[in-house]
Amino acid sequence: MKKLILSVLLALAVLPARAAELQFVESVPAGTVYGSPLTARPQAVWTEMIGSARKTLDLEEFYVAEQPGQALTPVLDAVKAAARRGVKVRLIVDAGMMSETGKILPALKEAGVDARVIDFKKAGGGIQHAKFFVVDDAQVFVGSQNFDWRSLVQIHEVGLRITSREAAAQFERVFAGDWAIAGGADPKTAFAGPGQAALTAAKPGTARLNGASVSYYLAFGPKGYIPTGDDVEIDDLLKVVNAAKRTIRGQVMTYALAEYGSPRWTALDSALRAAAARGVKVDLVFADWAMGGRADADIKALAKTPNISVKISSLPEASTGFIPYARVEHCKYMTVDGKIAYVSTSNWGPSYFLATRSAAVFVEGAPAAAVLDDIFARTWNGPYVRPVDPLKEYKPVKRS
Repeated sequence: MKKLILSVLLALAVLPARAAELQFVESVPAGTVYGSPLTARPQAVWTEMIGSARKTLDLEEFYVAEQPGQALTPVLDAVKAAARRGVKVRLIVDAGMMSETGKILPALKEAGVDARVIDFKKAGGGIQHAKFFVVDDAQVFVGSQNFDWRSLVQIHEVGLRITSREAAAQFERVFAGDWAIAGGADPKTAFAGPGQAALTAAKPGTARLNGASVSYYLAFGPKGYIPTGDDVEIDDLLKVVNAAKRTIRGQVMTYALAEYGSPRWTALDSALRAAAARGVKVDLVFADWAMGGRADADIKALAKTPNISVKISSLPEASTGFIPYARVEHCKYMTVDGKIAYVSTSNWGPSYFLATRSAAVFVEGAPAAAVLDDIFARTWNGPYVRPVDPLKEYKPVKRS
């Protein structure tokens, strides 16, 4: 019997590790023409992932917002159910959005969720703007979707489900540092220590996506507030843009060279212009929320650059009437040369890249870029976008 057990253990030891898997997840605003057949929908993915939790569930969110009976209710029910069946559930939220999150926290805590509030403005100068959760140290969801009912069915969003213990461990190290900061640890030392194995641009991992093989790596921000050995998001983004040879397609909510009192920052703008100058065709979609303010001049100037085209998206009002802080392009993704896909939690501006907690996934391989290019084509050729008008005086869009 002992020999049999030993032989089984040895056989298991030499089995190859389960391949990582990626799945793109798109939030589709109700009543729109959006929705790539190559993507899944978030509510089903989130409830499945959370419902599968057996040991741990760690969520790091900008905020939590729900209306009774709306799209996030089944998700929150799944979170509470996980805590009640003995899963260790932890939640980090940003201090700047407690007017919203504070309405939800009591019920979560009553169910057994351990929650902490991080003041990332005090810690790093920006906000905790990452949106991710980790299940049983084995699965990760990360993307533009906030933990908000509107992000599931009334806002256009893109995220990724990653089934990988390696990726989960990397996200958990970020979570652990922020959990410590939220508990009173010194932000300057929360991420100190020797580096650990990480998925980086220099050492990507392999994964399956829709049956095809791709490689991927992770990056975080801001610099100085991430685990030793991890890539810095803006550094990797600039490298990808600087290496572009044919096309860059991006869709993001806002674009700014200066925001929230920050110094003027032109690194990404210069990289996009340089790409265009060497013949790369750059197509960008920004939300109408980006217009009607100080960023207008820079967006218009970018759109005047040869080889750069910019369109502004305005989603129609919901059939049920006006919904505050909804019906907007909130995606944060890009493709390069039809072979690199980038999904992030960052808007394109200095405060997001240089001072704010962020998370990003870079996927190398045509199958990944094809998914985002399909989403982009439906936007670029759809009924909700118009080329930015350099002569138009844009007015701020009603948000609330």
